[in-house]
Amino acid sequence: MAKPKKGKNGRWQITARYKDIITGKWTSKTRTLDTAAEARSWEASVIHESDLGHSEKAVTLGDYFPHWLEIFKAPFVEKRTITRVKTDMNHALKFFGTHKELNSINRATYQMWLNHEAENHSHETVRTMHVTFRSMMENAVEEGVIIRNPCLHVRFAGNPQPIRVPKQSVLNIHDYKLLLSEILRSTECASKYAAIVQAFTGMRIGEALGLTWDKIDWDSHTILIDGQWDYMEHTGRIHLKGHASPRKITVEASLMEYLKDYRKWQKSAQNARKVVSITSTNYLFAGEDGTPITPDAVNKFLRISCNHAGVTRITSHAWRRTQATLMKLAKMDDKFVASFLGHTVETLQKYYVRQTDDLIRENQKLRAEFLSSQGII
Repeated sequence: MAKPKKGKNGRWQITARYKDIITGKWTSKTRTLDTAAEARSWEASVIHESDLGHSEKAVTLGDYFPHWLEIFKAPFVEKRTITRVKTDMNHALKFFGTHKELNSINRATYQMWLNHEAENHSHETVRTMHVTFRSMMENAVEEGVIIRNPCLHVRFAGNPQPIRVPKQSVLNIHDYKLLLSEILRSTECASKYAAIVQAFTGMRIGEALGLTWDKIDWDSHTILIDGQWDYMEHTGRIHLKGHASPRKITVEASLMEYLKDYRKWQKSAQNARKVVSITSTNYLFAGEDGTPITPDAVNKFLRISCNHAGVTRITSHAWRRTQATLMKLAKMDDKFVASFLGHTVETLQKYYVRQTDDLIRENQKLRAEFLSSQGII
């Protein structure tokens, strides 16, 4: 703490020094007040505000991005997400420059950046850049670094991605039944039953691969989902995405019967090969080395199954969107659906429930029934 100095005019001057939490640099402020007590009080308030995380308004993009990444992002997301975020932000840093102050980025300059990126990147790539930058700026608003977020109400385009093989992100009921029937009659393998579990539950692929047999309660028909297999960094079984809380879901008796069949086949296959137990690590979908199979293996199985069933190809993540849409079609409560799938209602509505033909027809039917009941039609 500095000592206030009395000037010739009888007023007291003091300089407060503090370390800016965002830039990591020592800075100072000087103020002249009427009394020494007021000067000391002012200095204490400046240091206290700094300790609480308040920063100067003129923060540069080069200083704020690593601060945001380290404190508000890195502790809560996977390494692969951090890598993607850094890639997204490298584009912004190249365009704006590291010395660009956050409060000088307005809606127009931000839109110019998105337009620039759209010239050489796909719509989806530009979208992820926008989502990353917007998230950072939302945090800057909350920290009081900027007054408003310039990323709101902007538009973005991009080059269309070439379609190498037709693919769909969600199945309608007709295709769902066709594909499930094909999977059920296919040759026994771990990928087959991983696909069946996803088809009935909409689990993320990491959650399915991270399942162990002790998470299955045969009597209550429940599955405890409390971890996932880290198939990207290969660090083993880790926490759920976003450090979400474990969830226990109740599943149909038929799925339990499929899992019992799988358990029997797994043990018989193990005995026939006369190898070390592939279930020694207790993973449901383990390969011969005891670790879970790969997402690529599951997606390859799905690609072949789709081809045999005459269904446009899907990847394993399509089961998640399909389950969300089917449960919505069944008029289940959004909170239940979100809890079952392990995300928020907002995420469910924004990213997972899709307008399939089945959902459109059902809503048209409900609308007609309501209008009829009210004597409108």
